[in-house]
Amino acid sequence: MLDDDQLATRNAELRGTLDNLMRELKDRTDGLRDAQAAIAAMSGVASSPDGNVVVTVDSTGVLDKLELGPRAFERVTPEQLAQTITQVTRRAAMNVRDQVTERMAPLTSEEGVVDLPDIVPGAPSIKDIFRVEQRPEPAAPPPPSDEDFGSSVLRKESRPVQRAVSSSSDDEDFGGDSIMGKGNRW
Repeated sequence: MLDDDQLATRNAELRGTLDNLMRELKDRTDGLRDAQAAIAAMSGVASSPDGNVVVTVDSTGVLDKLELGPRAFERVTPEQLAQTITQVTRRAAMNVRDQVTERMAPLTSEEGVVDLPDIVPGAPSIKDIFRVEQRPEPAAPPPPSDEDFGSSVLRKESRPVQRAVSSSSDDEDFGGDSIMGKGNRW
């Protein structure tokens, strides 16, 4: 059993640890509020190698601005231009994601931080509140080829055109004689 002096010493240690924990929590909460404000103002920008596509995304990676240069439509198919826009948008989103990660790094560091379960066994961890989840980047599609000019710009595959077959019942309003079949005999 502990005597009064030992209890007082233990109580003072515990109080000091809790004070440090509360100070750390307040500092991190203030830092998180400041980081959120800074992150909200961030944007990511990327451009295609030729500079004809410039994309700006907001702090969440959502497209904010798309600029197409005057030569963006020259010598490319719509599919190639779409792929280029997609790739540049992904790079802009990665750019802003890197900025966010860098800004949040001091807040997500667990170095030297006392956590509530260290003091009270079974208590929830404060570190989990500030943990930032990292998602893997989806694989980018292959870059568009400058050599893909062998097919139609509007359609990659050629499909036969299907025409409606008329029956005599369709021509009943015209006495069984369609005006379409008259040719030049009007």
